[in-house]
Amino acid sequence: MAVRIGKPAPEFEAEAWTRGAHGPKKVGLSQHRGKWVVLFFYPRDFTFICPTEIASFGAIQKDFERENGVVIGVSTDSFYTHKAWFESDPRLANINYPVIADTGHEVSGAFDVLLEDGAALRGTFIIDPEGILRHMSINELDVGRNVNETLRVLQALRTGELCPVDWKPGQSTLTTYDEWLAKALPRLPKQVLVDATKKLQTIKYSAGQMVFEQGDAPDRFYIISSGEVEVIRRRRDGSEKILTVLHPGDYFGEIGLLTEARRNASIRAKTDAELLAMSWDDFRKIIESSEASRKDFADIMRERLAQA
Repeated sequence: MAVRIGKPAPEFEAEAWTRGAHGPKKVGLSQHRGKWVVLFFYPRDFTFICPTEIASFGAIQKDFERENGVVIGVSTDSFYTHKAWFESDPRLANINYPVIADTGHEVSGAFDVLLEDGAALRGTFIIDPEGILRHMSINELDVGRNVNETLRVLQALRTGELCPVDWKPGQSTLTTYDEWLAKALPRLPKQVLVDATKKLQTIKYSAGQMVFEQGDAPDRFYIISSGEVEVIRRRRDGSEKILTVLHPGDYFGEIGLLTEARRNASIRAKTDAELLAMSWDDFRKIIESSEASRKDFADIMRERLAQA
């Protein structure tokens, strides 16, 4: 089956070389749920273009990690060939991400980059925290890829916004507030949506800063426009459990408003985050203005309360 953007990426588990390990280590896609996976294939060890790409991924590995990303390399060479090359070539001395030894061709075959001679094309795949394939590019053997472009694409995907040509972090996107509201309230009439946009307040939080605490009285409805936040449940012994991580386009706070109950979890910024906030009075008026939205949120409340 061909891999497709927007569909689940092929699951895999394979042996990999990892620096410092005495033998092969198992690496699988499922073990990285909750992370963005940057999976790149290269043709062969001990070649000419491949070490330049591998070293380039290594040089900005920390940048990928800052984007909640994990880098994984793949070729069809054996673990021992990987070990001999990565531990002898000075250009690869700083490579600390795993490199899969796909000798059985299961991984390269699943991602449709396997050539008849057993080598792999220069394929690059970005897989989101839920295991969905969000980006892929494949180069012919003679042309190396642009690793900085791979990082830029990951950064753009993580915004959850409409990113124009040549967009870079810090630049404006094409996403407007009414588009965020439209995701949260898809059946809201257009004019109500336009009016509601004017009620939104932008609030910025630094990584680690609390948005609200478990037990607080509800006062606002929030939509994430950038960054990530954690949903935390406090235990009786004072410890905490992270229930989930929310991303751009996700929203929270509506249950407390609609049930008039105190917050049943805390929200903390996992990264620097920008939230769009709406007061309880404004939110209630919007919901009551549309029968469809009232029904949508009744369904949402039943689902979320069942999961609480």
